[in-house]
Amino acid sequence: MSVASTLSMVAAFALGALIGRTLSVLLGVLLLVLSVYFFIQDRALRRGWYRPALRWVNVAVEVSAPSLLFLADSQLYSVEYALTAPPLVLWGTLVALSGFRGSKALSIGAGAIAATEYALLYLLVAWPKLPPDALVTLQPPLFAVRVLLLFSAGVVTAVFVGHFNRRAAEALTAVRVNDVMGKYLLHERIGAGGMAEVFKATYSPEGGFEKTVALKKILPSLGADAEFLKLFRLEAELCSRLNHPNVVQVLDFGRHSDAFFLAMEFIDGLSLKRVLDVYQGVGMPLSAVTYLGVELCRALDYVHRRVGPDGQPMNLIHRDLNPPNVLLSVLGEVKVADFGIARAASRADVTRVGVVKGKPGYLAPEQAAGEQIDGRVDLFALGVTLHEALTGRRLFPIGDDAASLNAVFTMPIPKPSRLRPEVPAGVDQVVMKLLERELGDRTRSAREALEALLAVSGVGAPYPTGQQELAAAVKRAAAEWPELARRATAAAMAQASTDVASSPVGATDANKPLLPW
Repeated sequence: MSVASTLSMVAAFALGALIGRTLSVLLGVLLLVLSVYFFIQDRALRRGWYRPALRWVNVAVEVSAPSLLFLADSQLYSVEYALTAPPLVLWGTLVALSGFRGSKALSIGAGAIAATEYALLYLLVAWPKLPPDALVTLQPPLFAVRVLLLFSAGVVTAVFVGHFNRRAAEALTAVRVNDVMGKYLLHERIGAGGMAEVFKATYSPEGGFEKTVALKKILPSLGADAEFLKLFRLEAELCSRLNHPNVVQVLDFGRHSDAFFLAMEFIDGLSLKRVLDVYQGVGMPLSAVTYLGVELCRALDYVHRRVGPDGQPMNLIHRDLNPPNVLLSVLGEVKVADFGIARAASRADVTRVGVVKGKPGYLAPEQAAGEQIDGRVDLFALGVTLHEALTGRRLFPIGDDAASLNAVFTMPIPKPSRLRPEVPAGVDQVVMKLLERELGDRTRSAREALEALLAVSGVGAPYPTGQQELAAAVKRAAAEWPELARRATAAAMAQASTDVASSPVGATDANKPLLPW
């Protein structure tokens, strides 16, 4: 509306020689007022300001514009001209446009406002000045018909709005039948892996209550795998016992038709992986990293020390801590997610020596070797994650080949300050202690790592500056990542075309990361 009013104002001034200077100025001023009015309203709405009555005010403003044109024409020319001027056609159009607001009451109200104003203008302005021999179409009987037709435009628009709303409700019902998981209405997909996909969803039970959640749905190909379903159920059971500000909360587990799902807390933000993609090569702000480390330590300390319903320690181990499984909200909140392979160390049926589970590049040496593990494997993964956040570079390669897997045992680990000189020596020491290959030399617990981070950085560094810096980093990544991903995808496609052309069998590596670094 603001842009349309501005363009119309320019046209009114440009056509001044044709329509008359006085009318041109009057139209220009009127359109300028409308443009400023809608511009100010747009700014206010973008900042979250809104009142329900605003819809009625806007309808009244919009359908009243022809009244001002009527008054201008009647003063500059004649009432006969005002009653027959082409701009009056706009009245019916503006009444019809009120239907886009989807309210029958507003449409009828728009017709009533337009008809009332037109009738008052005729009775108070036009009728006293009409000559006795005025056209029959301008006489009261036929003018009353015109007023009635103007009001009828609002009624017809309301009928259309009612029909449109019913059809929209029917369409929504059809969507819900095909795209709903029990009480969960699925929206866009926000993640996918080899075993499950994650959707943004709305929890919508009876009674109108709604809540946005993340719904993890196993792939149809695994729906008949009894062993996988057992593990998925164990994940739901385990996560339902976790309740901590730095752990993604699991809300529900269920089955709809042949699909099993897990409903989780929805985090409005990005994964740490996407944020690191944007800060590739430079690293995240230091205070944001120290705050991130403190919050991750709090999450791991809670998980490692969690007790079961019987009051006995559960000895939980996440086993898959890495940037994609760390979620960051736009407010700077830090949440550990995806406990799909997290297990209680006491369960012999799911934690067996010789079985390696976790993401290559983040495995502790004892984990990569398939040896007995404890919570210190999560601390090693934490050290890798913080090292990458500080330096903007991947510490270990993530491939499945022998050289990549062997790197965790043999590759020299540089101090973060060697790659980024401004990293404080105390932070260097904490990270390198987490990355000790020998268990006896590594940080013993998440609580010890938390205290060490707070000691070297000072409480004033992570709080509140660190959270603010982290929130700013997430917002920057949210703005820049789509373009970054688009360029990376284009480069990957170009490289794939080259590989196909040069390979005798046309083989390409489909498992390469989006942004390899």
